[in-house]
Amino acid sequence: MKVMKFGGTSLANWQRFEMAAEIVLTSAREEQVATVLSAPATVTNNLLAMVNMVLAKGDVDEALAKVAEVFEALYADASVSLAEEARQQLKKVLARQLASWRAKLAGVQLLGECPDSVRAEILVAGERLSAALMVEVLKNKGVSAGLLDPRELFLGVGTPLESVVDIAVSKPRFALLKLDEQRVWVMPGFTAAGADGKVVTLGRNGSDYSAAVLAACLDADSCEIWTDVDGVYNTDPRVVADAKLLSQLSYQEAMELSYFGAKVLHPKTISPIAQFQIPCYIKNSFNPKAPGTLVSNLPDQTGLQVKAISNLDNQTMFNVSGPGMKGMVGMASRILESIARAKVSVSLITQSSSEYSISFCVATLDAPRVKWALEQEFELELKSELLEPLEMRDQLAIVSLIGDGMRTHKGVAARFFQALAQASVNIIAIAQGSSERSISAVVEQRKTRHAVAACHQGFFDVQQYLDVFLVGAGNIGTGLLEQIKQQEAMLKGQHISI
Repeated sequence: MKVMKFGGTSLANWQRFEMAAEIVLTSAREEQVATVLSAPATVTNNLLAMVNMVLAKGDVDEALAKVAEVFEALYADASVSLAEEARQQLKKVLARQLASWRAKLAGVQLLGECPDSVRAEILVAGERLSAALMVEVLKNKGVSAGLLDPRELFLGVGTPLESVVDIAVSKPRFALLKLDEQRVWVMPGFTAAGADGKVVTLGRNGSDYSAAVLAACLDADSCEIWTDVDGVYNTDPRVVADAKLLSQLSYQEAMELSYFGAKVLHPKTISPIAQFQIPCYIKNSFNPKAPGTLVSNLPDQTGLQVKAISNLDNQTMFNVSGPGMKGMVGMASRILESIARAKVSVSLITQSSSEYSISFCVATLDAPRVKWALEQEFELELKSELLEPLEMRDQLAIVSLIGDGMRTHKGVAARFFQALAQASVNIIAIAQGSSERSISAVVEQRKTRHAVAACHQGFFDVQQYLDVFLVGAGNIGTGLLEQIKQQEAMLKGQHISI
């Protein structure tokens, strides 16, 4: 069986929705398929805005109308492909969902607050409406299709708005299903249920994670994440215009890349497919024939020492230092435990060999909580001046080189730092994991584009660029410019651009 996941942009309107259905249909002709769907683009954001609008004493009907419009437009455009009976059934499902939303929002308005469990129930309903439509579309195309309810199959562990699936408990539940009854199974993404049976969400990139967990629970042969780009690029195409598509990544490379800012992947998604060794393809629903990027444990065929350059923006660096650091057992653990209690993730950490200071980066959004947590934890040390006042530096970014091949090649770090130096980028801090799969440098965020572009040119661009500054374009200068122009074709053949 193959698992296929389609994101919100792939389902944003009827044309895209039908294209996604055709992709599923093509795969279903060859093997059994389980597909996971997000809500159509804008729906989840509108649902979130709907709750906030009600809390701000806004109009409930106005908020609901924006969400209803998306599905009503889908049903109207689907009229050429769906039987009238199916359309009427879908409208009834939507009407029941709108009534459910209205009842919950009325309660929120009455209370003046929205408990996380109620917010979770509101947010996940868009995915269920997507799944109901896909089942009808596939049936109309002559394929047997049925619904899988993640609320009955996935046990979510965590908070109502940020849970993970307990695969060990969830997997046996699938053995009770008669999976052979349908050629295609459709599951709403982003959703699970806690031990108490209440709905929980799976957090950011929850539908991608749903697909990875479903693949693990079904022992799927492969997992495909269908999105709006051709695959994973070696750097952000918005930063480097000639970013190159990667044909393959190892699970470890994908994990590093996702952690350090890749938008297509998320660490939570990689974990289940890596644990169960399930090949995962990142593909483009707008360009189905493109090969995409394969994430697997297959031997690398690219021959690249460095696979990618990523950047993680909006970082704040803390520096904890002072005479009380040296030789004091447990200082690092106290720092990390206090950050953990504040429910903040550390992006990067480095310590001086003198043990005088520890520096680490967190998302700037979380910096005030971290500062408060550290000041509470080290209140006595700060008062007695065993520790110096906390240093914070904002507007930073982490630029990372990633690749399994870095472990077996010398001089990669030197080339990395040389590229940054040539771009006049000052390095604030450096960190390298013991796996040697990544090297990271903390730089000023205003220099991020320069840093990434310089590294991309140094590691991926065979074209060498030579800048010529000519002062005084008289007879001799003009003659030189003419000679350069005449040599352009020959220089291009040697990968030199002036």
